[in-house]
Parts: sequence; structure tokens; C-alpha cells
Amino acid sequence: MRVAGVYAGLLLLLLTSCALHHGSGIAVVEVPYPEGMTVVHRGEWGWQPLRASLPTHRISKITIHHGGEEFPADKDPIQYLRNLQSWSRTEKKWIDIPYHFLIDFQGRIYEGRPINYPGDTNTDYDPRGHALICLLGNFEVQEVTQEQFEALVALTAHLARIYEVPLSNIRGHRDYTEQTVCPGKNLYRYLEDGSLLQAVEKQLAR
Repeated sequence: MRVAGVYAGLLLLLLTSCALHHGSGIAVVEVPYPEGMTVVHRGEWGWQPLRASLPTHRISKITIHHGGEEFPADKDPIQYLRNLQSWSRTEKKWIDIPYHFLIDFQGRIYEGRPINYPGDTNTDYDPRGHALICLLGNFEVQEVTQEQFEALVALTAHLARIYEVPLSNIRGHRDYTEQTVCPGKNLYRYLEDGSLLQAVEKQLAR
């Protein structure tokens, strides 16, 4: 346990020290990823640097969302992210995409809002302290793919490890507010039946 604690502390130190400044001088913390994790970095999908910031936060929870709109197999996730960033900034007046990570049906993980800044929500819960993971799709009507589920498990376990988030703090958006069904019944059932947390726990034990 002591070794694990030291390891986690070193990773947290690494996270804190990896604050980069992108053009505007606004600090962006880059998350380190394990070998083999398929991550599309911001610079690879055309993310535009922050023009505004928020008070930073410390991650203590991981919260699962869905996009809330049907995502056809032929829809371009890169263009979707660019449109989402533009909408978030112009229409909602948010600093960026509301989620820290997004996962497409092929299990590719995309970086969204820098994790050192709280996300945003259209509901009444306070996202400060939450790492927000969004699966693209509407899981009231669509089904989670095996690739999405595996990527969700891997990313959730990785974030839980480096931020020392307990399994009890891995929940769905609807667990914090009655204003939404997010992340949709076909995704939320993996939280309800414990299968997501069991898979994360196995990953953490490796």
C-alpha cells in the first residue's frame, strides 16, 4: 500500500508539473496515458486553445455522461468535436467542450476540456471535482459497443488510479440530479448492476 501511495503521489506531481501554456498563456494540464491506450489528443482533432479559464479544481470523482443525441456509424467524430467546441463557446458561453474526455463507438478516446478546469452541465449539479467522461451516442435508444465499454473501463481505471478516486465516487450524471436521464438507460445499467465497477476494479488490480 505504501508503494502504491508513493506511485500515486509521483503521478500527481507529474500531472501538476505538466501544465503547458497554449498561446493565450492559459495553463493546460496534460494527462499521461499508459502504453496501448488509444487517445486522440487535442492537437490531432483541431482543438482551439482556450480564450478564457476558470478556477482550477482537484479531481475526486469520475462521472459518466452520454452525448444525448444519436450518433450514426458514418458520422465523423472529429467534425462533431469541432462543432461541439464552437457551440459550447459561442452559444453556451462556456470556456470549452463540457467534457474532459469523449469516447466514440470504435473505442477511440478524445481529449476534450483540459482536466484542470471543471466541466460544464445543463443541469443543476456542481461539476467541480468531477472528471467528466462522455460516450458519444444516445443510450436511451442506442447500445454501448464492446469497444466503447472497454475504453470506458480502461480510462476510468486510469483516472481512478492517478487521482486516487474510490470506486464509490464513480457514478453517472443522473446520480447527482433529477433533471436528466444521462447517461441513458443502456449505459447506466452497467453502473446499476455493478459490472462497470467490477471491470474497473479488475483493471486496477493488474
